[in-house]
Amino acid sequence: MFKGVTFGYYAKNGYFASPEAKLEVDRMAELGIPWVCLVTTIMQETFYSTRMYRDFLMTPGDDELIGIIGYIHSKGIKVMLRPMIECWDGTQRSYLTLPQGEIHSGKAFTYCDEWFRNYTHATRHYLRIAEQTGCEAYGLDSELNTLVPRNEHWLKLVEFARTQYRGHLTTCFINSEQFLPCLDNGDFWFYKLDSVGTSFYYPASKDGSGTVGDMVEYLRPRVEPMTRFAEKLGTCFYLGECGCCSVENATSRPAYWKNGKYYSGQQQADYLSAVIRLFEDQPWFGGLFWWKWDEQDEGRKFLTDDPSGDKGFTIWGKPAADVMRAWCGR
Repeated sequence: MFKGVTFGYYAKNGYFASPEAKLEVDRMAELGIPWVCLVTTIMQETFYSTRMYRDFLMTPGDDELIGIIGYIHSKGIKVMLRPMIECWDGTQRSYLTLPQGEIHSGKAFTYCDEWFRNYTHATRHYLRIAEQTGCEAYGLDSELNTLVPRNEHWLKLVEFARTQYRGHLTTCFINSEQFLPCLDNGDFWFYKLDSVGTSFYYPASKDGSGTVGDMVEYLRPRVEPMTRFAEKLGTCFYLGECGCCSVENATSRPAYWKNGKYYSGQQQADYLSAVIRLFEDQPWFGGLFWWKWDEQDEGRKFLTDDPSGDKGFTIWGKPAADVMRAWCGR
């Protein structure tokens, strides 16, 4: 089971080689966290670009990735390496638009072919690092929802990945219900993976009020559709992202970071407690990766404007850290 945190989202070149990054790993080890989803950022210019690249500012260096993976392993923590696409135009990666076809004779457009060709090169690069460093898992993608139905492209990529890497291959997307019909195809690419993850940021309250038990009941309608997906999939199904800010009213909109003005670590802790209580006894539940361990987005300095505490997704030094410690210890 995955019991872990996401580390290094938006970490710039040089961060993973810093003493600060090692300190964060030490803190994870102190909580007894057994898994880390380690993010490295791959940039492309726009939501329709077909080429992605390692950026000298935004992409961690290969040497520092290798170093931090080694340090994480030295603490007895397993690593899932997950490259993530980000667009300089600010578009979220779930909105990538890559048309493919031919409307006018002799004028075929092949944006999707071109994107996957280049993404295969990027995947090969990071699979080499994952194999070299002994990463226990590798995330082929993250929330590339518009591209999930491109089955033939993904089948080729998964087949290629198996020739480069001997570890656990997985994916993560948004909203399992959306892709349930895809599983009617017995050759769909999800079946070629070792596990499948979904992002989970569903509201647990209307206005941030209620007990953990109330939040469990508020979330309970999510169990049935996710169970249908998991049972049809027939392999490990987990929450590839799950998070909630530590701010008032956060449980009413967990994915958002401007729910209120004041810090509330209890909101965050209650959300994590409710999610664990809701899912941990489900036979298909493969765990979760908390979003996120550290805040690297420089545009969110407003999260620290309350002296009472950091209002972001991070859990160190907050009540949610105790919830995570207790769960990881079970």
